[in-house]
Amino acid sequence: MPPRGLRAASGKRLSGAAAWLAWARLTMHVLAHLSRALRQLWALLFPSQKWPGRASGSLPEPWESCPEQRVYRGGDPEGKLLMVHTWPYSFQVDLAPLAEESAYFQALSRSGMQEAAEGHLRLDHVPSGAFHAILQWVFGGRFGLQTEEDLLPAVQAASYLVLPGFLDRCWVALRPLLGPQNCLSLLHFAEAVGCPELQAEVCGYLSANLLELAAPVTRHLAPQLREKLARLRLQGPPQLCVLQKESLTTAGQRGLYCRPLPPEEGGWHCATHLPFQAEKWSFSTAQLLNYLFIMGGYREKRGARGFIFRMAAFRYNPLTGVWHPTAAPQKRRRHFGTAVVAHHIYAIGGWYLGSLLAPDSSTCLYAAVERYDPWADRWAFVSSLPTGGFSFAISLSHDLPLCTAHARAIYTLGTVQRTGEKLLLRYDVGTDSWQELLPTLTQADADLPGLYFLGGTEPLFVVGSNSRGNVVTSFSVASCQWGPVRALPKCGLAGQGLAVEGLLYMASPDLGAILVVDLAGPDCTLLPPPPFPLCYESLFLLHFPLEADSRGGAGEQEGEKP
Repeated sequence: MPPRGLRAASGKRLSGAAAWLAWARLTMHVLAHLSRALRQLWALLFPSQKWPGRASGSLPEPWESCPEQRVYRGGDPEGKLLMVHTWPYSFQVDLAPLAEESAYFQALSRSGMQEAAEGHLRLDHVPSGAFHAILQWVFGGRFGLQTEEDLLPAVQAASYLVLPGFLDRCWVALRPLLGPQNCLSLLHFAEAVGCPELQAEVCGYLSANLLELAAPVTRHLAPQLREKLARLRLQGPPQLCVLQKESLTTAGQRGLYCRPLPPEEGGWHCATHLPFQAEKWSFSTAQLLNYLFIMGGYREKRGARGFIFRMAAFRYNPLTGVWHPTAAPQKRRRHFGTAVVAHHIYAIGGWYLGSLLAPDSSTCLYAAVERYDPWADRWAFVSSLPTGGFSFAISLSHDLPLCTAHARAIYTLGTVQRTGEKLLLRYDVGTDSWQELLPTLTQADADLPGLYFLGGTEPLFVVGSNSRGNVVTSFSVASCQWGPVRALPKCGLAGQGLAVEGLLYMASPDLGAILVVDLAGPDCTLLPPPPFPLCYESLFLLHFPLEADSRGGAGEQEGEKP
């Protein structure tokens, strides 16, 4: 290359280096200001805690007073060391081991930057205690951070230096410290320092305990954040669950059994048991926010020979495996329908829960409708069923009236006791009003003396029976028209069915199995039953934690690098 070309190339390199140096100096000033700002932010978020560092009047750590203990060498004892200046101490470190764990130091080692060439790196915004903890883990495999006060500055430093392995170890130590007293401050801290991993950890804790933390925390969150936390509860694969919702004898089955949702293979296993001791009970179920709610009552002894039905309600959290008592409906209901709309449960119909005797000709369904708010754990009455002057027929095999929810509305279907007519009603949640939908099912030439199931979205599907067998038909919400009637295998169906992805799952005590009906086609199959005789079951979906979920740090020794 001609000399002029050399000079030009050299001038360009010098110009570029000068520009980078100016940028580096500006960055140092910005980081220094950021460090001061973070200390002020710490004081606001954690007024009861001091900025991490040696407490006033306490003895210094050995590494603080001895510079030789701030030297970290790798495999080459004669290798060149990088002087890293933190606040307030400096460390001499072998760059190679740090580059293996940190994307920041890996980029530094490969870039040929001035810091690497001169052997000096200024990280004045990083507390020395946090950097010392990182070096202890990288070079010695030791992790000694146990308190929130020590963990947070280390998390901030590791997030800045891109140390995913060290951060994973921080999460194992931080999870037992999470609670209602600090989760919101930790969430704000994660947002302030730009640490999405910490934000994910706190959101995971809030999501797993969404309703358990309703009163102190989650009910006060922004609606968008609450919706995000609700979605996080659905990360695990759906499980088909079955629960005996009523026991009329002393041989009731108290287990909640689940299996993978078909077509996934897998057998039934018991996930939990009902949270009370009783031989006889009657509950209706609802699934909301990936919680199972059971509402009704159970029989308990009163005196030497007497019994009384105690009203009760519980919710089960599949992510933690824990039952919690909740407020019971204000009406003593048995065999009532439930529907879920906009994070609320609606209890509709049913009759008086005072015993488990069969209803007689004088038994009438409740017209009162109640709405449950899970955030406040409170029931309130809304507009009653418009059933003045007539009564719905009663069944011991199903919740009545049959209910389902679609597009912020509730649809109920029942048989008028006096005339046998099938009445389909719609409840508008926004206006708190009911209306009858025409034409009725009777006018659609569907001979259905018995009703088993109402569900689906668009259209709604109705399963019932007559003297010839079982049938299925549909109702279009958009056009208010009934579809054709299709025959199904003749068998008894009982309990509360589940419609998901165009398939109906419902218990058939006659067949001793779960009947799976293709609502849009002619196919019907049998699913092996849970390990107990079917009687009066509720089927529903729950999402359990992923098997590979590492919460709790299983397999990793405390205080050691894996």
